[in-house]
Amino acid sequence: MVLMFKVAGPSRQKSSQRSADGHWRWISGTMVLVPLLVISGMVAMRPERRTVTPLYHNAVVRWASSKPLYDGPAGMNYLPTFVPVFAPFHLLPRVMGDVFWRWTAWGGLVFGLWRLTRQELRAQRAFALAALVGLPVCLGAFQNGQANGHFGAALLLAAVCLTEGRDLAAVIFVCLSVAIKPLGLAAVGLVIAAYPRLWWRMAIGLAVTVLFPFLCGPTDYVRSQFVAEFADLRQCAVVTDNRFADLNGLLRAIHAPLNGRASLLVRSGAGLAMAVFCLLVVRRLPERERALGWLAGTAGYLMLFNPMTEANSYVALGPALALWSRSLFAAGRLVGGWLLAGAAVSMGLLPTLLHPWLGNSFALAWYPLMAIVFLCVVAQRLLTQPTRT
Repeated sequence: MVLMFKVAGPSRQKSSQRSADGHWRWISGTMVLVPLLVISGMVAMRPERRTVTPLYHNAVVRWASSKPLYDGPAGMNYLPTFVPVFAPFHLLPRVMGDVFWRWTAWGGLVFGLWRLTRQELRAQRAFALAALVGLPVCLGAFQNGQANGHFGAALLLAAVCLTEGRDLAAVIFVCLSVAIKPLGLAAVGLVIAAYPRLWWRMAIGLAVTVLFPFLCGPTDYVRSQFVAEFADLRQCAVVTDNRFADLNGLLRAIHAPLNGRASLLVRSGAGLAMAVFCLLVVRRLPERERALGWLAGTAGYLMLFNPMTEANSYVALGPALALWSRSLFAAGRLVGGWLLAGAAVSMGLLPTLLHPWLGNSFALAWYPLMAIVFLCVVAQRLLTQPTRT
């Protein structure tokens, strides 16, 4: 009888573990597949509703006719490198291309979360919880087909490659973020600060990224569009509309917005401070914390100090919130873990729940406030994290 008890105990534990993994697998599958299928169906039935992809299709059409791509902050604000990125989706039938465009963003986000949680002791549970915390913030960008989703996925996959020591792949994804949105240039600067060994690879990668559009159009035309985009970015840098969720979105809520030179100085100073933090602190951390520290710094900085950050731009921050929440729980820092998990969940739910009463104004202030909380929690953790020996 004793022998039977000793044998049956581990067997029951394994059975219970398999059952628990099955439940977590069901939860993660629901979080991944239900939004994918629902939003794909919505796009198929009403392709012109709640979408920004017509702007992207129009850019490809203009490129093919050598017409100007830029007409102010309300139009396309991406580098000419974006056009070759989106062109393969434009060449497909419209609905199919728009659905596949969304699938690539969602797939990159999901795959990145899975790769960064699969080393945990209970990987299925870790991934399910990360998906529950991090993916709801991403749904707005996914539904609208915004390039923010691909931008966030590129940063997340770069962090995966940095964690795994695959420098070339990391450089490719960082350069892809630049090709998708010019905000990726901030990611370049911060990744060089955190990983100085990448500087020459990044230099080559950026050169290839900039030169590639010249293979896809007349040289004079492509050059003129780069010049026009720099003029467009200068206009974007001074936008003060009350429809963005950057630091000014929070400051406007307390009637103390930053304008003009003060805004530029604060944004520039914050970028320099983040680069110094990556150089002096993040660079000395163990590999996983180093990659996640770079991801946190990049996403947090861009959300707060890009003057045209939208609520849907926070797709870049959602996965970082989830991963850092998991990291803090694993380190026994329950207060910080719950704080970040709560921040992510509140960003996914509260703006929708309160929209009938507060409109978009709540999200424009709440999102940057949660970004500040996130950066403070992560900075406190990194400053007390043991460095590499």
